[in-house]
Amino acid sequence: MNHIQLKKGHDLRIAGKPECRIQVAANPAELKVSPLNFPKIKPRILVKAGDSVQIGTPLFYDKLLPLILHVSPGGGTVSEIKLGARRRVEEIAITLDSNEKAVQHPVFSEDKLSKLKGQDIRDHLLKTGLWPVIRQRPFSKIANPDVPPKAIFISAMPTAPFAANQATILEDDSGGFQAGLDLLSKLTPGKVHLVIHPQENFPALKNAKNVTVTSFAGPHPAGNVGIHIHHLDPLQAGEVVWYLSAQDVNAIGKLFLTGIFPQYKIIALGGSNVSKQHYLKIRRGSTVAHLLKDNTVSEPARYISGDVLGGTKILPSQCLGYYDEILSVIPEGTIRRVMGWAAAGFDRYSLSPTFLSNLTPRKDFSFDTGRNGSLRAIVPFGSLEAVLPMDIMPTFLIKAILARDFEEMENLGIYECDPEDFALCAFADVSKMEICEIIQDGLDFVEAEG
Repeated sequence: MNHIQLKKGHDLRIAGKPECRIQVAANPAELKVSPLNFPKIKPRILVKAGDSVQIGTPLFYDKLLPLILHVSPGGGTVSEIKLGARRRVEEIAITLDSNEKAVQHPVFSEDKLSKLKGQDIRDHLLKTGLWPVIRQRPFSKIANPDVPPKAIFISAMPTAPFAANQATILEDDSGGFQAGLDLLSKLTPGKVHLVIHPQENFPALKNAKNVTVTSFAGPHPAGNVGIHIHHLDPLQAGEVVWYLSAQDVNAIGKLFLTGIFPQYKIIALGGSNVSKQHYLKIRRGSTVAHLLKDNTVSEPARYISGDVLGGTKILPSQCLGYYDEILSVIPEGTIRRVMGWAAAGFDRYSLSPTFLSNLTPRKDFSFDTGRNGSLRAIVPFGSLEAVLPMDIMPTFLIKAILARDFEEMENLGIYECDPEDFALCAFADVSKMEICEIIQDGLDFVEAEG
């Protein structure tokens, strides 16, 4: 097993870390599916309000790639199709029946699984609606099934704030994990990379077969798949890699072994504004309000689908992001400190020894959403380079994106970049730039330019 040690990065000392125990959430009365969770798709809706659906019934497909179906995570009645500006579909709400039914797909024994070819696996994932769990780099969108990847990456060691321990998740159910790895190995002519923590002892991860197992160690973002790709199989122009989470690998295996579309996932619930922080086993498509109904939330609060560095702000009435495995609830930043930089800062957090809080290195801090400053000129202090463990010059890349210098963006490695890999840079940036948005803007620009 290969091992890579990273030194650059930073682990936030943030209060509200979830306990490593799984609680099963109550079955909700309603589930929601949002096409907005899938960037760069143009949905064509296949149902209307009042239609009956089963678990696994197709709800919509992508007009640009019609083979990719998105299916219902529950059985019941389509209660609402919510439209936004320019009649863009924002949500499909499904009221669940007391006796849900599921679309029954073919069941494969382990012997039959070993005889499947890559094309058979691809077609089955597309037909059953589970294909969207596989994403591709560059551009972090649903993988194009017609473009085989040079490699597939699975990160089983997330390091983002509040991220759940993958071994704990798989201990709850890992019945399809090895089968999922075996199936994925037939979808690429290259390697399937499984990345784990160097101290990982869970057998399903440590002793995984038909994959290349590598351990990474270091502070966040050492667990990000973009960092793994950069160090193990860097992307060049015209190349594609696929990636997915360990949970979704298990879901793929379970789908083939049981014939039922997977209904559940495990998320981490964290943050200083909730009274209980733990792991939750939830129905896919559950709303935030349902997930927190047995929890006490201190208001004002910011609800974040994903981690506090790179997640998305959502409302309690919305569902968690399709790919997100963290629900973060932290204080809304409503107070602006006057000359806060001049204070002693016993209760302030800083990456540099600016405040006296650095004298208590083990203390956790309750972060709010305040920016603590206004926009200012880009000054290359080296703060971005110190937290990005990639052979990329982030300050120059940001300037190239803002200048719309296509060739310079390519030379500086834009194809290897993703907003989540730069989320810590945005936290460390003294210029207060929206770095994640700038990186996404650069990726959109180079994709449009071809």
